[in-house]
Amino acid sequence: MSLKARIKQHISENRPQYIIVLLIFLIGLVMGNYQVPGLDGGVKSQLSGMVDDYLRGGLEGSLSGREILGSAFLKQAQVTVLLWFLGLTVIGFPLILGLVWFRGFSLGFTVSFLLHDRAGAGVLITVMSILPQNIIYIPVFLAWSVMAINFSIYVLKGRNSGVPLGRAVMGYTVLMLIYLLIFLAGAFVEAYLSPWFLSLIL
Repeated sequence: MSLKARIKQHISENRPQYIIVLLIFLIGLVMGNYQVPGLDGGVKSQLSGMVDDYLRGGLEGSLSGREILGSAFLKQAQVTVLLWFLGLTVIGFPLILGLVWFRGFSLGFTVSFLLHDRAGAGVLITVMSILPQNIIYIPVFLAWSVMAINFSIYVLKGRNSGVPLGRAVMGYTVLMLIYLLIFLAGAFVEAYLSPWFLSLIL
């Protein structure tokens, strides 16, 4: 069976989980978007200053690609390992959904703030410096969240599944390492491709 066929089969077999995860993510995205207009003026000024620092860093190249790569991958790895751990627990399901909501909220808030603060330039910044890596990050994050949810459900009723717990944990851990490699690819995009795009519009 080809990789494309396996992915289609996986999504088909886990359709309810994907619907729930995607819905929670979209709710977080919308809530993050609507949070921006109600921000206090002082908070907006502080955040705008942070955006200026970010843009200035992109223009001056104050951070090397290796530094950005390390920071970006570490951030994604921390979330990946946290999801892995939550999947090992019987109470992981709601906590995993909480992380999915927060990821959506963070992205929605960031994009909305850029659009409100920078208008047309915010659109360019979003497309050039936020969208590229998130094309990889978001689908992989949602898929890994579904995997963690499935394992949490397995732990809850694993004794009756017929699959030894040790073997299942090993397979689950190997799967996490594969997802980490994919996140590493996204970190490469964030470290090298997105700053290059950003330098073009700056």
